[in-house]
Formats: sequence, structure tokens, C-alpha cells
Amino acid sequence: MSHGTINGRSRVAGMAAVFLARVLVPAWLAVGAILKLVDMSPSHLPAAIVKWFGGNGLDLMFVLRFSIAAELVVAVAMVLLPTLARWIGIVMLTVFVPVLVGDVALGAASCGCFGAVAVNPWVTLVTDVTFLLGLLFLGRGEPRLAVSSAVPTWRVVLVGFATLLAFAVSFGPRVPVDPVAPAGATANDAAGAARPADGFYLPIYGDWVGRRFLEVEIAAWISGLPDDLDKGRQYVLFYRKDCEHCHELMELHFAGELPAPTLAVAVPERTGYPTENLQGFPCGDCKNAELPAGVDWFLQTPVLVRLEDGVVECAAEVEAMAPQCLEMTATALLAAEDVAGVAVL
Repeated sequence: MSHGTINGRSRVAGMAAVFLARVLVPAWLAVGAILKLVDMSPSHLPAAIVKWFGGNGLDLMFVLRFSIAAELVVAVAMVLLPTLARWIGIVMLTVFVPVLVGDVALGAASCGCFGAVAVNPWVTLVTDVTFLLGLLFLGRGEPRLAVSSAVPTWRVVLVGFATLLAFAVSFGPRVPVDPVAPAGATANDAAGAARPADGFYLPIYGDWVGRRFLEVEIAAWISGLPDDLDKGRQYVLFYRKDCEHCHELMELHFAGELPAPTLAVAVPERTGYPTENLQGFPCGDCKNAELPAGVDWFLQTPVLVRLEDGVVECAAEVEAMAPQCLEMTATALLAAEDVAGVAVL
């Protein structure tokens, strides 16, 4: 192979690395940040982030705002600081990859990278790994991407200004989602209490246990609560109308004679209740209630709550076959095994 051919390929690799570090990756990050800024809904954060951070009590709206600001700052820095662009991109993409692997492992339908625009986590994972490998190997030895201490002051000043602007925009005030109850609303009306100021509710089920259900925050937003929730053993079942697992749970354990009086609470998406892929509602003897739209409800339905004299004894996201919180009789256990196709000895 001639020396000219080697140099030619090196030039192509160098040009590709510069384009990747100065244009493609920054644009990829900026588009994701802008779409999340427009949507401004923590429900579209990566499922792994919601599980890791939200499950430990960290404010998901803060996580969303910070991620938007960080992506905007990184995108600007990669464009304005060419000698640092490659390593900034490598660090950012290295942070993204474990999150996307977590999304894939959790079976998330969307990576949450582009707000309300759903993109399969596999697509984003493959793209980010490709970008990361390109920066690692194509940019190696490229002089235009070599780390240098000679960064013009005006570029640093611009990045500093962009950082302030990005955080100001990301953490700036936003219009709350229906924060004020309309006139005439009653206490048992979903509109009877101000809804979450940030437009979302993330349940920490462990915090429910031992409290009266009517004192748990979510109870204030349920429309149609019965007056006798404080009497004896009862269940509260949160479900979605297009949730197959919810339908399966009802078929197995809440069709026909109920194990105890049961309140079925319908959970909408932020934009309202679904009109497609609706599942049957076999819990004919259940009392019915619902949560209002306009809020991101972070309940991975079905969610089952067991009450004793109005106090929460158990609350959890459950599986249909052997749901936590449900005290199953021997007959119910046999029926569940039979439906699952398990041989009963």
C-alpha cells in the first residue's frame, strides 16, 4: 500500500473525527436537550434514571432540569472548544451508555433522550456506542482534536456565558399543571385539591405503609373515593385501561366474588385516558374511581394497596400470578397456577 493511500485514509479518518466531535455529537445532544426542554416532563426521563434516582427520593424535576442544562453546556463546549471536544464527548457518552443499558434491561419502550419523541433504547444505545468508538479511535492522533492548553480566552468566556444561560433556561419558572382547584370542587373530587406543582407524582410505597390511606398524598387527587374506606379489610387497585397485566390480575383475583371490598382507581396518561388497545374490566363488583389527567403519574400498574380499618398494611407494584399485598386463599392459588399452565400435584 502506498504512503499516499495511507495518508489519504488518515485524512478521511481525521475529517470524520472532527465532524463527529464538532458537529454530529453536539447536534445529537442539543436536539435531545431542546426536545426535553419543550416537553419538560419527567415521565420521559430514562426508566433507569427514574428507578435509580426517583426510587431513592431525589427530585426528578431537578434531575430533568440538570440533565437539560448539562447537555446544552456540553454541546456548546464541543463546538467552541475544539481541542477539548473529543474528550468532552467521550466523557458524556460514557455516562449515557450505562443508563441506556439499564433502560434496555428494564424493557423500557423509549430511552427518554428526546422528551415526548419515543426512541427505542436499543437505537440510542447503538448510536451512542458508535459515536463513542468513533471519538475514541478515529480521533486518536488527530492534531485538530489534541488536548492543548492554548484555548482562546474569548471561547472560554462564551462557554461560561452559555453555561449561565443554559441553567437559567432549564431552571427557569414554568407554568404549573392545573395547580388550583376550580370553584365548587369537593374534597372527594380529583379537582378538590391542588395537583402536584411540578406536574408529576412519584409514589414511595414504603412511605404509605402505616399511614391512613386518606392521608397519603395521592388520595387527595382521586375522584370518587367511597366513604367507608376506614372499615375493615379493603383493597385499592390502581390500573390503566390499556394495561394487559392489570386485566390479567383482575381476571385471576378480582372477577366474581371479591376477596374483600375493592376500589379500582383508573390511572390516565398526562394527555388523558387511552382510546386504543383498551382491556376488559372484569372486576364487576369493584367500586370505581379515577385520577385526573394533566399529571404524570409514576405508577407502574397494577398497584395494589391493602387496607385494614383505613390504614395501609401493604402497597406495591404487583405481578398478576402471585400479587404482593393480596392474601390469597388456597383456592385462588390453585386457580392462578391452573391459568398459568402449572401442573398442580
